[in-house]
Amino acid sequence: MIESQDQLPGERLEPDQVFRFSCGPHLACFNTCCANKRLPLLPYDLLRLRRSLGLSSAELLERHAEMDLDPVSGWPVLRLRLTAEGRCPLVTPQGCGVYADRPAACRTYPLARAVRPDAQGRRVEEVFLRQETPACLGWEAPRALTPRMWVEDQGLAPYQAANDALLPLFCHPRRQGRLELRPPQIHAVILALYNLDQWRQVVARPGFADAQGLEPETVEAALASDEALLDLGRDWLLTQLFGPPR
Repeated sequence: MIESQDQLPGERLEPDQVFRFSCGPHLACFNTCCANKRLPLLPYDLLRLRRSLGLSSAELLERHAEMDLDPVSGWPVLRLRLTAEGRCPLVTPQGCGVYADRPAACRTYPLARAVRPDAQGRRVEEVFLRQETPACLGWEAPRALTPRMWVEDQGLAPYQAANDALLPLFCHPRRQGRLELRPPQIHAVILALYNLDQWRQVVARPGFADAQGLEPETVEAALASDEALLDLGRDWLLTQLFGPPR
């Protein structure tokens, strides 16, 4: 999410601008980038990791996540909990142990992507940035790519779609400056966006649909699909944090 232009360090790349990069065990630096990084975990990242690891949401949060508040926006931010040695707990000598379901930040590297809604709130403005990581040898590869090609190559489309769907919440027009969320509001954010197993139990309670003014079909769809459940969590939080639409 773009809060200010100061948050966008690095060379900007247009969607069809060529860069050269490759990664793999043939490089001496392989796996070294999986250490000493405070990797952000967005809701869809947790959704995919939960499936890949066969853990409940609560187990995944307890074992592999830690939370702090973003100093600019005030939003609760989840990050990957590193080992005592500062390593990603999911990496193996052969590479990522959850490669098919690795988080968006890992998929996007060696680029970074920042987004915000346009002035009318109708479409997403995105910026791709080249990340200059010390000792990374991948930049010396002859393989020519563009950000658009990299998105397709790394299977980023569903991650970007899910993350962009949260922009109405993260960039709500009633949010003026840094949020000062109370502990119950922080708990609500974690519940509805990250702890999907517990959120599903809340949604399934008798009377929840009526209390929230939801059609039974909406609740049924959310209970049948993690993705729909996450969308419902976003919509519920919009009202919980910013009040009903005007």
